[in-house]
Amino acid sequence: MKHLPKSKLAKYSALGFALSLISFFLLDERIYHLTRVTDSGARDIWLAITDLGNSGWMAIVLISLWIVSSALARFTPENPRWKRLSRQSVYVFAAVALSGIFTMIVKGIVGRARPYKFETEGPFGFDPFVFQSSFASWPSGHTTTAFAFAVAIVLLVPRAKYILLPLAVLAAYSRMAVDAHYLADVIMGTTVGTIGAILVYQWLAPKLKI
Repeated sequence: MKHLPKSKLAKYSALGFALSLISFFLLDERIYHLTRVTDSGARDIWLAITDLGNSGWMAIVLISLWIVSSALARFTPENPRWKRLSRQSVYVFAAVALSGIFTMIVKGIVGRARPYKFETEGPFGFDPFVFQSSFASWPSGHTTTAFAFAVAIVLLVPRAKYILLPLAVLAAYSRMAVDAHYLADVIMGTTVGTIGAILVYQWLAPKLKI
């Protein structure tokens, strides 16, 4: 996956966009009624789960890991593990940050209304270039960062896919459960996060020697 040629990555990106577009026109309203959670107790659980895609804790963990591993690399130069871990943490941070920034810019430009405005805007409500949270639905930012984080680590530690990818899917689903995103938003967030992590790897891996 990490060595996919740019042509295939472009095709997968186009496929993700096409699936998102199909969902937008045909599935979003129907899936919205199926996935949204109204029970307060269950909603609290999903609100906790949705933090799996919060880039804040990812930044704290990755920066802390970089600081600690860089310090250990300096004090124990005979052990290459710490230098490698320091560089890997830089890569994962870059994958999450760059994918997240891209999504943030796109969702501000597109200005799709979030599902919690369904009663007034419906699934086809837009206010482009408004850069307000209530009109920042497509793509899903939490889904983008969840998949960027998961895929970036899986590229470094393939066995982690059995834990991290299901957690990323759970985080993505939670965004629909808490009325924050439609299915089309989640599909596009998955696409951006996955492709973004691979592209950043192909760009940084040779420079960081990871």
